[in-house]
Amino acid sequence: MGEITALGAISREILVKQHQLDANKQKQLTLLTKENTCLQAKLCDAQCEFKKLEKKVKTQDTCQRLYLSKIDKLQHQQKVILGNIAQLQKSGNQTAPKSENHQPISQKPSVKFLPDTQTSVTRVYIDGNNLSFALDSLHIELDYNALRVELSQNATVTTFKYYTGVHSPMTEGQKGFISYLEHLRYEVIGLPILPRPDSNTVKTVGDDVKIAVDMLGEVKQQDKVILVSGDGDFIPVIAEIQRRGAEVTVVAKKSMLSQQLLKVADDVIFLDDIQYQIAKYIKLSVA
Repeated sequence: MGEITALGAISREILVKQHQLDANKQKQLTLLTKENTCLQAKLCDAQCEFKKLEKKVKTQDTCQRLYLSKIDKLQHQQKVILGNIAQLQKSGNQTAPKSENHQPISQKPSVKFLPDTQTSVTRVYIDGNNLSFALDSLHIELDYNALRVELSQNATVTTFKYYTGVHSPMTEGQKGFISYLEHLRYEVIGLPILPRPDSNTVKTVGDDVKIAVDMLGEVKQQDKVILVSGDGDFIPVIAEIQRRGAEVTVVAKKSMLSQQLLKVADDVIFLDDIQYQIAKYIKLSVA
């Protein structure tokens, strides 16, 4: 009986200790769970702060780039003006011819005009639908002012034409968007939007043809053309304006650029490579 009693006491002691250990483990688990929850909250706060800082840095970088581009453009314009002034001064310093007895000729001297040289114009043609699909694929919202600055580098005279479909009558959103682009000195060409006969979707009618017609009617020999589109339908018109002596740069997303168009173009700028220079902000994808 004594041994049984002793074994019973030992068993009870073991159970008590096991219960204490279980209680301690549960307590530690509760503390660790609370600590993990706090760390998760701090991590979320840190990630939010990081995103805010990242956006702020990108905004500051965009502003700095815009200012530097404006400075470069002003410096270039200053050089052009100084060159014209020097030519005018050189022309004005020429003395009038004199007679054999060194008496001034009574007739007025003929005016010598500067040679009329053709100014090279950088003409930018933007396929709005093609650009919109590319931006959606890159998950960015475009800063149209930054795009204008990016494509105007090293250009003295630029024209920007933006081709887009418009509803009839136009929605308030479309009116606001067109007004915004015109404020940034884009020329907006609106084309009709009509329903597709074989589906419930709509399409813009005649945008590629209008771009091609404008190119053929406007581009001169020394001009530089920037086409914002990866559509291979533009290959014939590009070949024609190149034949006239114009240089053509194509701007498009890599995966949306026709390989034939890539071969024809004099130069190519991938939207993938300049997306952070022209983006307002990165759209966050919600899982």
